[in-house]
Amino acid sequence: MKGLLQFSTWMYRKLLFVYPEDLRREFGSEIVLAFAADLEESGLLRVWRCALRELVTVALPGQAGNPFFLSPALAFLGTALTESALVLVGIHQLPHLSGAEIVSMWLAALSVSSLDACVALVVTCFYSRCSINVLRLD
Repeated sequence: MKGLLQFSTWMYRKLLFVYPEDLRREFGSEIVLAFAADLEESGLLRVWRCALRELVTVALPGQAGNPFFLSPALAFLGTALTESALVLVGIHQLPHLSGAEIVSMWLAALSVSSLDACVALVVTCFYSRCSINVLRLD
C-alpha cells in the first residue's frame, strides 16, 4: 500500500504542471506535501477525487489563455474520452477479462491520448513561430 501512496504522490507532482506557473513556483512543494498527508489520512480514492476536482476548477481555468497548454490539453481530453469509451464498450462485451487486462487497456488508451497531446503541442509550437497569412475573399 505504501508503494501505491508513493506512486500517487509522484503522479500528482507530475500533474502540477497543469497549474499556473506562479502558483506552482510559490506553493508547489506545499501542495505536494498536503496531498501526501491527505493520502495517509483520508484514503486514496477520496483524495484523488478532490485533487481531480481541483484540477478542473482551479488549474485548468488558470491556463485558459495559454495556447501552449490549451491545445494539447483539449487534444488529450478528446482522445482520452474517445478511447475510454471504446475501452468501456470492450469491457462490456468481454466480461471474462482479468483486472490486469482492463488496466492495460486503460493504459493503452491513455498512451494514445498522450501521443495526441504531444502532436498538438508540436503543432501549436510550430504555428506560433510561423506567420499565418489570412486569405480574404471580399
